[in-house]
Amino acid sequence: MLGQPHRHYPTVSSTNEIAYEWAQVGAPHGALVTAGQQTAGRGRRGRSWVSPTDKGLYLSLILRPSVAVAQTPQFTILAALATARVVEQQSGLSARTKWPNDILLHGRKIGGILSEAHLDNGQLDFVVVGVGLNVNQESTDLPPRPIFPASSLLLETGRVWALEAMLQAWLQEMGNVWIAYIRGEWDALRGEFENRCEGLGRTVTVVTETVTYQGVATGIDGDGVLLVQTARGVHRVVAGDVSFSTP
Repeated sequence: MLGQPHRHYPTVSSTNEIAYEWAQVGAPHGALVTAGQQTAGRGRRGRSWVSPTDKGLYLSLILRPSVAVAQTPQFTILAALATARVVEQQSGLSARTKWPNDILLHGRKIGGILSEAHLDNGQLDFVVVGVGLNVNQESTDLPPRPIFPASSLLLETGRVWALEAMLQAWLQEMGNVWIAYIRGEWDALRGEFENRCEGLGRTVTVVTETVTYQGVATGIDGDGVLLVQTARGVHRVVAGDVSFSTP
């Protein structure tokens, strides 16, 4: 059962940090850490995630899957898909994704996923899947100069949302996604993510730690990795920043 046991903290540095430490001392599959506020919330590639008190969902879920290390990117995809589904179900608006971890409404980022894996003797021991979802943030709560235009459910819908109800909805949908995944339905889940994914079929710019290049984003492979067709062949983007111009 996802979400049990559950530890909630009024304030933490980072739910991912707390969950990672908990997992290292034996927290089971499905264990959940939530917080009312993060003082050092983390995003991908060392970025910060602004987490004002009792304005959003700040959670980290511990997963202990029996899969190859190469499949670790799948869990970011699964969490992003579950989050997009919940946003859509609750708001009635079309929720989109951006590989690998962004949740978008009206082209603005309202959520992100940060997955961190731990290996034991070269095998995947556990994955901490962190989710930050902007729920009741007002414009003054958002970063002044975000990399991607930022928003919240409140700003996009004009209504205040109950955070506990949103958490329960997320756990329910993540549970649905997880059941489908362990039943072998990864290809269908990946296909749904691709259908929601902004940038596919377009020219994108990929920036990694060592190189920058352009190509056409053609899809997501079986490991959850982005495929980019360039003049020199297909590149598998395991990690990096991917940007594209609006059509």
